Amino acid sequence: MAREFQNPYYADNSKKIIVVDILNDDGTMVTASVANTPDGEKDNPDWKEIQKVFKAPEIEANTKKVTDGEKANLAVEMAQIKAQQDKHKNEALFAAKVDAFEIEEVSNSKNRTLKAKIRKATNMIEIHAYAAAIILESTQTPEPAPKKVAAKKSTKKT
Repeated sequence: MAREFQNPYYADNSKKIIVVDILNDDGTMVTASVANTPDGEKDNPDWKEIQKVFKAPEIEANTKKVTDGEKANLAVEMAQIKAQQDKHKNEALFAAKVDAFEIEEVSNSKNRTLKAKIRKATNMIEIHAYAAAIILESTQTPEPAPKKVAAKKSTKKT
């Protein structure tokens, strides 16, 4: 059964294991790790054949392609994770701002400066701090006393 080795590359920096695609006669492709046997034992025939067909610089070039591709994939994956984290943070900030404006003291406040700061807040601490400032302001501002209505004098004569 003849088979063809394709795209060999070193599995790690020790260069003691080669990962290779093996194309079988029936058209199936298998990826395998091939290592040489320890010194003093019979050599692994697959290792010998790979070394005969592919020279070390070619295997090293394939290794560089694989590692560069893995690094690029990792960079893309990290960017996607960061974007997802930013999205979750922004959603949480928006929800916290909505919650802050549902507080009666905040929604009824006339302090446009603090309300604008809540809207522009970039983290949870700012939202909580500005909402708390509005609430404190509302509790410290004396509410106008209800006007007393004087009783009308009766003009009826009895």
